[in-house]
Amino acid sequence: MAKSGTAATSEALGAHENLARKHGNGPTMKHPHLGSLLSCLITPGLLMLAASAAQANADAEALRKAQDPLADVKALMTDNTIAYGTANDQKSYGISLQPVYSIETERSFNFVLRGILPYIGAPKGAGLPILGPDPVGGTGRTWGLSDSVVQGFFVPKTESEIKFGFGPQISLRTRSDDVLAGPGWGGGVAGIVFGSAGKIAYGGILGHHWGQDDFNLTTIRPILIYNADAFGGSYIGYINSVNYDWSAPNSSSAWQTPLGLTVGKTFILKSGHMIDFNLGGYKVVDAPTGGADKQLKIGFSFYWP
Repeated sequence: MAKSGTAATSEALGAHENLARKHGNGPTMKHPHLGSLLSCLITPGLLMLAASAAQANADAEALRKAQDPLADVKALMTDNTIAYGTANDQKSYGISLQPVYSIETERSFNFVLRGILPYIGAPKGAGLPILGPDPVGGTGRTWGLSDSVVQGFFVPKTESEIKFGFGPQISLRTRSDDVLAGPGWGGGVAGIVFGSAGKIAYGGILGHHWGQDDFNLTTIRPILIYNADAFGGSYIGYINSVNYDWSAPNSSSAWQTPLGLTVGKTFILKSGHMIDFNLGGYKVVDAPTGGADKQLKIGFSFYWP
């Protein structure tokens, strides 16, 4: 009996599929292991990329905290200076310990406590703004503690890239020798503005302090830092202070204005702690009587997670 055209066509197609399956290239041929193999190769790479990106973001946030004077950190910073050319071309030394402790509150602001404990080695006749308008007395070089300062900043909580803090500062009579007298018992006010845009951190600290023996000093600390890709955590910028002494005998000896740059690197440890080291060179273009003409700045700081 003759088959219809439709039946004959179906048989032909079936025979073609059987032949294709026999040779392993038919449309119904499956590769059950290929997907698993690709998944094994691709998934770990994607996970590594995601972990690397997350770590990079965490590192960037940690670096911003290290440069932000209003950040929620607990740290022990140092700001050390070797001043050249003071008092007839002699060197002066300053070691400044600066503990920082941030307190988070349930109110609309946080509170940041900062301390400044200076240890100084200065020759007779040196002009140092933190010691007031008069040159250092005594004989030879005097080493010891000067007067300490405690600052407290109220920091309003904000989602903005730019934040600010303000508050009082008081000085304590901690000097070990009257030759190294600073403000003694005194007080003042200070304010901070800080922001960041991409790899640049910017802002400033402005403070004024009144103390004993006509101590009357304004301090300006600009913040301008560029965070480089090289060496991960490295940066370059201005890290120093400009001072104006309102009790100076004349305007030409009232300013201390250093110009230069600091380079540094922040190391992030696996434990979450951070260590920062920086080194800077500055030319002092305006200086008080007996003041320095050059400065070498050395900073070493430790941050708790």
